[in-house]
Amino acid sequence: MVDAIKAIDSTTKIKEIAKEKEIEKTDKQEATKAKKTETTKEKKDDVNVKSSYAYDRVTIQNKVKEYIENLKKTHDYPIVQLELTKYMDLFRVDDFMKKYPNITTDAEFRTIMYNETVKYL
Repeated sequence: MVDAIKAIDSTTKIKEIAKEKEIEKTDKQEATKAKKTETTKEKKDDVNVKSSYAYDRVTIQNKVKEYIENLKKTHDYPIVQLELTKYMDLFRVDDFMKKYPNITTDAEFRTIMYNETVKYL
């Protein structure tokens, strides 16, 4: 009789342990699903922020002037100064905007300006 009771207790314990493991497994699966949805939401938000607006004509003009002035301060060689002054004299905002139509962040702008002006440095 004692053996029968021990067998019943052990089977119920095994069943309880199996249920607990199953619950833990589903909890882990739900947590990974939640993480995946959070990362996809963040990616969608990043895409929406990036495409929200492009810089306008005045903003680009001001940023280019600031960028060139900063280059002139950091590179005080006469040849570089002359080349950067020529660049600013020949710079046309409309042509720049046609060439690079969707500048939406400062990082994009700095990358483009570096590529435009590296040949003068």
